[in-house]
Order: sequence, then structure tokens, then C-alpha cells
Amino acid sequence: MKLVVFTKQTFDTEAKITLDAQGKINPEGVSLIMNPYDEFAVEEALRIKEKTKGEVTVVSMGGPKAQDVLRQALAMGADRAVLITPELEEIDEYTTATI
Repeated sequence: MKLVVFTKQTFDTEAKITLDAQGKINPEGVSLIMNPYDEFAVEEALRIKEKTKGEVTVVSMGGPKAQDVLRQALAMGADRAVLITPELEEIDEYTTATI
């Protein structure tokens, strides 16, 4: 069985998030982690993989920093990782979902 898990990088749940002058999140000093719910999905896919002798592929979208999430999933036991890097600078949620 081939399993695909989509993951997203998010701010550390314990980080103190501040806003800049434009009202956007200030990324300085905030570490990024794999979304905790996505981590649960990777763990469940790995359990299914063990039972079915399957294969787990993890997919994420973002810039070079998103590689950290994929590396974490590979370290957990995923077989493959795919990083989608769009050419657009700023992408809204709808465009991300469409891609």
C-alpha cells in the first residue's frame, strides 16, 4: 500500500509570536516545527506501513526551510519526501490548496 501524507510547517506551539508594524507575524526568533496534527498523520501512516509492508511519501510546500519538516518525517521512517516550491512570493491558502 502506498501512503501519502501532506505536512505543513508551522510556528512552534510554545513560541511567543509578535506582530510587525504592518500587522504581520514577525518571524524573527520564532522556530518552525511540523504541524503537530500532521506529525500524528505521519506516525499513523508509518503504523499502517509496518502492517501492510507499504511505502510512505511525505509532501510539503514551501521554501528551503520546509525541508526541515521533510527531513523530520524521513527520520521518523518515511520512505520518500517531496518538496513543492512555488515560484510565487506570497501565496494565500486557496492557492496553496489548489497546488
